[in-house]
Amino acid sequence: MSKRVIVIASGETERRSLPHLLEHLRQEDIDLVDIRFPPRHQDLRTDVAVRLVHAVWFERMGTEPPDKIVILVDLDGKQPEEKLDALSESLPRRLMSQVSASVLFAYAQWHLESWFFADEQNLRKYLGRNLGNVDASNPDQIQNPKLHLKNLLANGTYTAAISEEIAKCLDARTIERRSPSFGNFLRNVRNGNASAE
Repeated sequence: MSKRVIVIASGETERRSLPHLLEHLRQEDIDLVDIRFPPRHQDLRTDVAVRLVHAVWFERMGTEPPDKIVILVDLDGKQPEEKLDALSESLPRRLMSQVSASVLFAYAQWHLESWFFADEQNLRKYLGRNLGNVDASNPDQIQNPKLHLKNLLANGTYTAAISEEIAKCLDARTIERRSPSFGNFLRNVRNGNASAE
């Protein structure tokens, strides 16, 4: 029986990209059943996360409830504890007792786009050019990777649809080897290691 996983993330970019970055987990009987994000571009604060967890749980409770819910937070250059501690400490207390799925926390250092740079060979192929002065050897340390990506695109426009096109071209196993934050995210999706470190 496969593990049913729901990811709660910050926006449309994650909703469109993550299915492609997690596709290989189907071979491990892990089924990404949904990706949710806050409405109206709200920040993924505790109160918003509580509402989203309750929504996905109660929508699926009568059919196939998720085995786990992974909350993926963009750090925006902050330290993990700055953004995750308050969320991971207060959210479990605020969830209704009926939610029996594991709720785990992971982060993208800066933004999900840093993960794209971890597979620099395939990203270069997609872009049709070198990555300029971006040091892809340590993708989690690229400051504002979304802006770097926008500057590297031929027309300078970066959208959620483009993030999906890029994600389709990338090798998640390469990203996992080169990006500690993506590796941690995958560990949470796979086996529920509750650590966000």
